[in-house]
This record gives sequence, C-alpha cells and structure tokens, in this order.
Amino acid sequence: MTIIQAISTLISVLVIPWVVQLIKTQAMTGTTARWVSLAISLAAGAATGLLGGIPNTPGDWVTCILAVVGGTQIAYSAFKAVGITNNWLDALLNVGNVNTPKHAA
Repeated sequence: MTIIQAISTLISVLVIPWVVQLIKTQAMTGTTARWVSLAISLAAGAATGLLGGIPNTPGDWVTCILAVVGGTQIAYSAFKAVGITNNWLDALLNVGNVNTPKHAA
C-alpha cells in the first residue's frame, strides 16, 4: 500500500459512516444500512486500490478493500462508543426534515 493509498484509506474510513448515516432513511432498516455501508466500503476500497495505479496482484486488491471495510467498522464502533452516533450521526437523519411547529390554538 502506497502513502497516497494509506491517506485515502484513513479519509474514507472516517467519512463513510457519515455518508451512510446521511443517506439512511426511516424506511431503511439497520440490516439494510449495514449492507449499504458494506457496499460503499467495498467501492471505496476498490477506488483506494486504484489511486496508486492498478494493483498488480490480488493480494494488493484485498489489502486495500479490507483496509477500508475493516477501518469503517472500527471507526463506526469507535464513534458509537464515545456517543457520536447517538448525537451527531443520528442528527444527520433529520437533515432536510423540517417539522411544522404546532401552535397552540
């Protein structure tokens, strides 16, 4: 893994939980959100692999992809452990949801 791939992996790992939470809707179950997160992580891992040029061996592909997938899971677990998911990430679910205030009659 090259330096640029390592930096890309770190950035991807920290951004993917936010992206998944941002696209998550009330219609998306927890299981669906996990599969969406996995799909985005796989795509980001493949993109990370391509940053340093096309990987020469299957092992290089696996290293890049699993680094992003595993790192995303670690980042999400760390975010959850310190309460970020409860406050910041969950607040992203409300982006664009403007509730009309109820006025007392």
